[in-house]
Amino acid sequence: MALYFDFQLDCPPSASAACLSWHDQQGLLAVCFSLSGGTDGIVKLYNRDGGNAHQGVLMQRAVSPTSVTWHPTKKIVAVGWENGEILIWNDQQKELYEVPRLHTKGISALEWTNQGTRLASGDKEGVFAVWKCDARGRVQHDPLSRHDLGPAVTDCIVRPGPHGAGDIDMKQLTSLAKAAISGDESAFDMLEVNQKMDSRMRVKSGRKEGLSFYVGTSDGVVYHIDEKGVRTSAVTLDSSVQQLLYCNDKDFLVAASCDLQVVKCLASSDGQVEEKERVKFSGKERSARLAWASPGLLVAATADQSLRLWDLISGDNYTLLLDEPSGFARGECIIDVSCLKLKGVIAAGTDQNRIAIWKLVPHVGKGKFEPEDKWKLQTAVKINVPCGGIKWCLSHPVLAIGSREGALVLAEEKSKMALSATMVAVQTGPRHIAVDFIGHKPTQQSTLTGLGISPTHTATDTTIKVEGHMNLDVDMAFNGMSAASENVAVWNGKQLAVYEVTKRSQSHIGMFECDSHTNALHDQSVFCIESPKDSKDRTKIQARNFQGTVKQLIHFQESEGDPTIMSVSGDYLAVGTSTGCIRVYDLTRRDAKPHCSTKSMADMIEDFGSLQMVVCNRNGSKVAVICMKDNGVPDSRVYIYDTELDKVESFDFTTGKNDQDEYTNDLNPKSDIEQSRADAASEVAGRYPTSVHWDATESRMLTCEAQITDPPLSVKTKYDFGGAVSTPPPQAEVMIVTLFTTQDHGLMLQGSFERNMEYDQLVGHKVPYFYFTKSIVSPLTPIRDTDENEERKPEETSVYRKTMRDFVGLDDCDNASISAMLDFSYYLTIGDMDEAFKAIKLIKGTAVWESMAQMCVKTRRLDVAKVCLANMGNARGARALKEVAKEPQRDARIARLALELGMNDEAEKLYINCGRYDLLNVFYQAIGEWKKALDTAEQHDRINLRSTYYKYAKHLETSGDITGAIPNFEKSGTHYFEVPRMLFDESEMLEGYIMKTKDRKLRKWWAQYMESTGDMETAIKFYQQAADPLSLVRVYCYCGNSEKAAEVANETGDKAACYHLARQFENNDDIKQAIHFFTRAMAYGNAIRICKEHGFEDQLMNLALLSTPTDMVEAAAYYEDRPDTMDKAVMLYHKAGHFSKALELAFESKQFGALELISQELDEKTDPVLLERCADFFMEHGQHDRAVAMLVVAKKYSEAINICSTRDVRLNEDLVTKLTVPKGSMDPTQRDRLHVQLADCCMKQGEYHLACRIYTQAGDKERAMRALLKSGDTEKIMFFAGVSRSRNIYVMAANYLQSLDWRKDPEIMKGIINFYTKGRALDSLAGFYDACAQVEIDEYQNYDKAIGALTEALKCLTKAKMADRQLQESKVSEVKGRIALIKKFTQTRRLFETNAEEALKQCQALLSEHDLESSVRYGDVYGLLIEYHASQDNFDRAYQCVQDLRARVPSINLSYYVSMRTLEAVHRAVGVPLGRGVNYANGDAERGAHDDMDDDDEVTEELYDDDSGPYGFR
Repeated sequence: MALYFDFQLDCPPSASAACLSWHDQQGLLAVCFSLSGGTDGIVKLYNRDGGNAHQGVLMQRAVSPTSVTWHPTKKIVAVGWENGEILIWNDQQKELYEVPRLHTKGISALEWTNQGTRLASGDKEGVFAVWKCDARGRVQHDPLSRHDLGPAVTDCIVRPGPHGAGDIDMKQLTSLAKAAISGDESAFDMLEVNQKMDSRMRVKSGRKEGLSFYVGTSDGVVYHIDEKGVRTSAVTLDSSVQQLLYCNDKDFLVAASCDLQVVKCLASSDGQVEEKERVKFSGKERSARLAWASPGLLVAATADQSLRLWDLISGDNYTLLLDEPSGFARGECIIDVSCLKLKGVIAAGTDQNRIAIWKLVPHVGKGKFEPEDKWKLQTAVKINVPCGGIKWCLSHPVLAIGSREGALVLAEEKSKMALSATMVAVQTGPRHIAVDFIGHKPTQQSTLTGLGISPTHTATDTTIKVEGHMNLDVDMAFNGMSAASENVAVWNGKQLAVYEVTKRSQSHIGMFECDSHTNALHDQSVFCIESPKDSKDRTKIQARNFQGTVKQLIHFQESEGDPTIMSVSGDYLAVGTSTGCIRVYDLTRRDAKPHCSTKSMADMIEDFGSLQMVVCNRNGSKVAVICMKDNGVPDSRVYIYDTELDKVESFDFTTGKNDQDEYTNDLNPKSDIEQSRADAASEVAGRYPTSVHWDATESRMLTCEAQITDPPLSVKTKYDFGGAVSTPPPQAEVMIVTLFTTQDHGLMLQGSFERNMEYDQLVGHKVPYFYFTKSIVSPLTPIRDTDENEERKPEETSVYRKTMRDFVGLDDCDNASISAMLDFSYYLTIGDMDEAFKAIKLIKGTAVWESMAQMCVKTRRLDVAKVCLANMGNARGARALKEVAKEPQRDARIARLALELGMNDEAEKLYINCGRYDLLNVFYQAIGEWKKALDTAEQHDRINLRSTYYKYAKHLETSGDITGAIPNFEKSGTHYFEVPRMLFDESEMLEGYIMKTKDRKLRKWWAQYMESTGDMETAIKFYQQAADPLSLVRVYCYCGNSEKAAEVANETGDKAACYHLARQFENNDDIKQAIHFFTRAMAYGNAIRICKEHGFEDQLMNLALLSTPTDMVEAAAYYEDRPDTMDKAVMLYHKAGHFSKALELAFESKQFGALELISQELDEKTDPVLLERCADFFMEHGQHDRAVAMLVVAKKYSEAINICSTRDVRLNEDLVTKLTVPKGSMDPTQRDRLHVQLADCCMKQGEYHLACRIYTQAGDKERAMRALLKSGDTEKIMFFAGVSRSRNIYVMAANYLQSLDWRKDPEIMKGIINFYTKGRALDSLAGFYDACAQVEIDEYQNYDKAIGALTEALKCLTKAKMADRQLQESKVSEVKGRIALIKKFTQTRRLFETNAEEALKQCQALLSEHDLESSVRYGDVYGLLIEYHASQDNFDRAYQCVQDLRARVPSINLSYYVSMRTLEAVHRAVGVPLGRGVNYANGDAERGAHDDMDDDDEVTEELYDDDSGPYGFR
């Protein structure tokens, strides 16, 4: 529970607060006071606790101050005065600056930009200026811009810069640090501010510095002045502007006028605004005060009895009212408002010296609520001065209040509390204590453990009962409290006072000066941790009596540190030091004696920072410790120091386990005990302890308050301020966790529950109760008073008492039963079931067993629950557990147990937890929560949604709520029969329902009902509305109106109606109409029957063709009996799918056209005999192709192929595919034989490609290759040879390629060589090389390449394996001889260049060779001689060589071997005409041929390359 302490600020008696301003980051308050009736003014600085931050007066002038504003980050404050003067105080440098005098009238507006580089000022004369400031707050001599606006400036705000730069990042910090080291003061200031800034305030703004302003004037105009000084009019109001606000998140500009007119505008990036909405508030004019409660949520005080809140985003608006129960008077008005957005708090000052505070609270439950319900009004805070202006410090919960009688601050403090054997004391105000008496004074003077009962002195009462309430007023504002027995001690750090409080009286029994903030009360002693007055001395603990006399000094060694915290529990004092050491003292003697040795927790705890709480149990055997880590983060563990065994154990709230727990939260099957522990651990996991309390009488039990590590958004201090508060998630923010300390198992989790929103803090606990202080902030959904384990004290109390889980219903039991239950709970926690049952075996009370059974629900122990139910005699519950044993979800079984025990809330949670929404739906129905049942079915159990609506409708019907039942029957889809049934006795109501609804089914039901009553006209009318043609036709026929019935049937075409009408006409012997309507009804069988019976043959055929195959067969049989209608019978049999019958009749009647038509639809399913018969029929009539098709369908492949071969049926790819026998359909040998026969037929018809394919399928690749060779498709031949991998096929392909013009196609030449090589036909390859060599000699005279070709031929012949070895050797010798002659010729040709005589001899030797022409042509040898002699001018000898050549080769063409120029020269020289033997007459043709040869020679040069192949071929 939070309290607000008021601290009066130090100021002159006649001072009146004119204005005030907080430095939101530093927590400094600047207050401007007017003195002596406004003729003088001063400015003072204060800390947030109300103390002076600056000695004396900060500023003083002979005029009153009018405005004040702080620099956004630095300790620099600017103050405007009535005479137009502006003073700036730098509190860091302790310097006062004066802004150059520009204003001559009072300053009415003063504002810094968000980074403090600009200061804007405006006065009452309309002068507005923008000044540039340096890092120390000093302004330049001349302003950046000045504007004479005319009317007085009333307000000014900064427009934030564009989105972009936010808070200082690490790179900026590094740059600032470097600049600060180099001497940049501004960088040093920014670095210091960034380091000291509270973490809660370091929220990235995401915006750059704004250098433009919005300025309001007294004539209602709002101007925008940008960073360049350009002024534009933004918006105009009807009267003077009183206040301007800007919403940074949504870029909303809000302007309020003196006549309470408020304008909402949307600001653009260039500063221009667009007016969105204009409203006018009610209240007193010139009194509006506006503030932002959250981004977009505007709160306004208008000197009215309420606050107005306007959500600018959603458009919602509502009011917050003052009420008398909270301490406000009727008619009290609100005059000012301020908001602390960080904590979701609105504060308002009233005209009757009170402060109203609203806090935002989360919404509990799923029901709807109004927006104003999320703001909870707190108890009124009374102040002792008239309220003026108020303002929150944004970084701390401190409210500054200005008044005409001075100023004060209102600080929020946590309420103090204490528990003793007789009372619970709770601080309710700075000087007020509420005392609730819970028991009698112990028989001997002692205290409760943890502010509870001493272990050796128990109370006389068997139970603690509420025995009265008292309010205690103390003489000082205090911030600490302790209680023991009937004594209460309070202190404030300077004084300590002790009071004795009984149910009948209260008295002040002692007071003394005590400079201590940590004290503890025990019997007649007060233990105080007091700091030494001399700095050389050490901090010590002083034991004093109630008058302040020191009875004992407790010193600590330097290694142990200074004592910082302590607590008294029973007769033991636990002390914690600054170094993490723990001491425990025994207080049963006169002086405190050490109970155990000093224990250093810093040595036992990793990352230890400091001790936060140290509490020992009732017998001093255990000490509970909560600590902080060295990084400032709360430790998630609670530590237990065993003083007897000198060991430390812990329980980690992060995982919900202790040091010895080994179970895990995996999916492996677990026992009931393991699963129970795992479930309990998961409920408390993710938290850290904030307080710890030992039980007053049980030394094994302790209780912790555990705070969630990362609170959900809906319950964080930073609230959701929108139109609706988000629903809290299942995980609570604070949980109360009870633990047992065990000898062998460490700290064991006993139980946990969520701390209710009405509870503020845990005061302590003593079996069987927990005690909580009352929270000022109450949840939106109140707690039910009927909750069986929650008890409220009378309304005047500040304490709630909650019964412990294991003792619900056992409040009146004796100590023995309570002790037995406690032992049972202990052994159940550690899993020792034998000892647990021993502890309770003597208990006979049904209430105890029922309580234990209820405990089993929360501990999820079904095994124990069965025993409890047996001892209770609850046979129904035992049977229910047996029935649900097959449920797969454990929580579902436990939920059923909870239902049997009347624990509906627990059952509901368990069903939700295990996701059994079907059972949850049934549960809601059983307890009458129909709205929840419907919501559950709608969202999670849609499969049972309709049944839920149906059951709800039946429930409403049983309850007599007919009107409510109808829509639910409709939603369940059962209203067609349920609503008429329900309203059957209420004919008027039923008729009205039918008339109201437009459902056709209900209209039809009403028509049937009317028909049953004989009202045919009404029945016809509703049948028409229900669009029921059959019923209409039926009624018309019943009424004898056949024409109207026929009209309806024809218009609607409804089959049922047409059929009914057709039967009527048939009965009336109207056969044509009957046939017509049977046809419309598609009842062709009936129509055919009538046609046959009455001889309507003209319609019978058409009807049969439209009818089913069965009807077609019947009609065909009818026609078959008549010779003249055999064609119709064939057609109908064919259409009905009876092909055999159709063919049989077609053969009999020789209907060739029908046969052809039927044969096209025959397939392999047709009778083969029938197919052969069709084939024979087609053969007889010369239609061989159709016969082949029939035989193929009949799978008579051999006969079909024979027909194709003998009758020359043209084969195509489709027919060949059909004639190809599928694999597995016959013997492979027979299949291959048929394929060869088919391929031969293809060869015969010239279909070589098809033949190749069929030969290949038959496995005869050589014949397939021959087929391809006949086709002449070189590309396919080469491909087939490549994929066949057969030597013979390689050779065949090479032979084929050699038959082509391979001389001009290098690819063919390469293919020949490749195929001969792969086919290992080296002799053939040698012959090809020999042919190549001869081509080189004959066509190109290229003997060098010829040598290469012959060399390759020689290699092939050498490697070849010919059958005739003698022939092989002969060919080898021949090739070698040819190579030798060609080499000799080429050498001789080259020898002419060096040794002509020898060359001539070699030529003669060559000419003497007997077989020279087979290797070297004579013409080439003689050509050398002729050319040589002609070049030597020995023309006679040259001519002689010409004659010798002609003699050897008479028909030789000389021009092929000797150039024409040489021949002409030789003949000219010897005087012989050229014509003889030169073929000169054909010179042109030969020349043309020679030219072509030259061209070929050139192409050959392109095709051949010396480096391309083994001898030059490519």
